[in-house]
Amino acid sequence: MSKLNEGDVMEGIFSIGLADIFANDRAFKSHINSVRSKIDTSLFRTESFKYQFKKFKDGRDPDDVTVNITMRLKHGSTQDAYGPNWELQYERSGDIGNLDQKIQQIVTTLNTNYARKIRNVKDKWLQNNQVDQVVVDIVADGIAGESSGGLIKGDIMVNATMNGDQVLNEPMSFSMKSGSSTLANLSPYNGMLDVIARFGATLPNAERYRTTLGDTLKSARTQYQKREKARLIESLYQETMESLDRAAAANAQLFKRATFQLFRDVAFGTDLADIIDVDKTKIKESTPEYINELEQRCTSIDLRNAGENRKFFMNGTGLRKELFGFRFKKRTSEINGEFKIKELKFYVIGGLGSYLPRDN
Repeated sequence: MSKLNEGDVMEGIFSIGLADIFANDRAFKSHINSVRSKIDTSLFRTESFKYQFKKFKDGRDPDDVTVNITMRLKHGSTQDAYGPNWELQYERSGDIGNLDQKIQQIVTTLNTNYARKIRNVKDKWLQNNQVDQVVVDIVADGIAGESSGGLIKGDIMVNATMNGDQVLNEPMSFSMKSGSSTLANLSPYNGMLDVIARFGATLPNAERYRTTLGDTLKSARTQYQKREKARLIESLYQETMESLDRAAAANAQLFKRATFQLFRDVAFGTDLADIIDVDKTKIKESTPEYINELEQRCTSIDLRNAGENRKFFMNGTGLRKELFGFRFKKRTSEINGEFKIKELKFYVIGGLGSYLPRDN
């Protein structure tokens, strides 16, 4: 049995939940699990699973509405969570706990921003006092975004037509997360140089890093090269953080603008996808519109240390919360004189202040 990846599985689960909201005004666990049992995951290897979720009359006019789902997920990490035997596979794997609780959040959390967006879309045909032919297409594609090099963040796209014309100016796009606050996992060397350039910061030893990390040690093979690569990446991170301190002190407003633009780029991508993070106990959302609002309210950014991590806190009335943070992770080992680099990563982590407040 293959190992389930909850994040990959939830992309499909969430798309079914969206279809249910369009068709029935809210998501039902029985509907989600019924559709799951019909999915042939073998199609994920080369193509997509396509399913007409519901065809129905809607409103007083009434309108003819069809809601379709197209799904292509990563086969290896999702195959046991779908299909006619998904429940039996769950019981054997012991993974039912988290997924079941996350599905429950989709079913019971009604006051979400994405549900409000769906209601606004539905009002376009429900409140125009005429009979319309409506088609809603929901596409969950957990593969396409990865091939974009991180530029496209959306895993799930929603489009709608009314009498053959587009209802939305642009498709609704959602970036699905499953209990994870990681916005981006960047290449340490290239990611740190990008951060320096974005903030207009200066790096005293920039040329040394370019000739070593960017050239000589790009593919470290010998024991010495591996040690040097790990040491220099850590040194680059420390100098990058120091350069940010100088940039923040030099021009607070330029620093604020660069801070918010970095967040938008790494979080929402070129498709401006809303972030939906479904955890066991709650759903968190962040949208480009909300981050733009925060930027208008924010007067300046405070940089704070949290161990070796660096956090960006917003100042302003009712703010004073973390927007995001940088985290550097280095794991190395040495056994019988053999030095190994297990992990060198540079993360951008979303802060609590970046998520929409939940209306109760």
